[in-house]
Amino acid sequence: MDVLSDDARLILHQIYQHESNIRVRIDEIHSGSESSSPFPLIQQIRSKLNILKVKVVEQQTAEGEDFLRQQHQLHSEELGTLQKQIRAALNVQTERKAKAEREELLATGTIRRRGKKDVTKVAEEITGTLQRNTELLAAMVRQQEETVHNLAASSAEIGNVDSEYRSLSAVLVSSHRLVTKIGQRAMTDTILTYLCFFLFLCTVAYVIQKRIF
Repeated sequence: MDVLSDDARLILHQIYQHESNIRVRIDEIHSGSESSSPFPLIQQIRSKLNILKVKVVEQQTAEGEDFLRQQHQLHSEELGTLQKQIRAALNVQTERKAKAEREELLATGTIRRRGKKDVTKVAEEITGTLQRNTELLAAMVRQQEETVHNLAASSAEIGNVDSEYRSLSAVLVSSHRLVTKIGQRAMTDTILTYLCFFLFLCTVAYVIQKRIF
């Protein structure tokens, strides 16, 4: 975690929190207690994963990129697992309610004491429960389709960023080589200048020596 930037660590922490909250809501659905819909949290995790995928190329080290890429893969798989668990929990909830209603209707004398209107009302309630769960599942499918579309767009954007980054890296490498060559040429010119100056002094000394002696 120390190799990650602060914003990447914050996003990972938020994803962990959302996953934990979704598990709590799944347990509430299984237990039959009242629970708010987990689908908004699913959507938030999708959004955070999209941001996390962009943050991969923004890390300062290769180690940070690899770690963040692994975390993105793990949490994407965990998101799929949580969605399956939600669907299973909703199915169990629907079956539990339907079974409870049937048992109530089939209790000794219940159907006889109830009028036709009561039986119809119970049937409508069961149908309504099934329809609501069907709508929830349909909403999940629509959200998955939107996620696929968003991931495709994000992948294209990341590809563009990566291409620009590689181009910039190539330019920087070429510039470094050019600066190195210029430095070497400057050093060579300096040495040649000093050699020429030394040769000039030797020549002057030789001429003076010949004139004096």
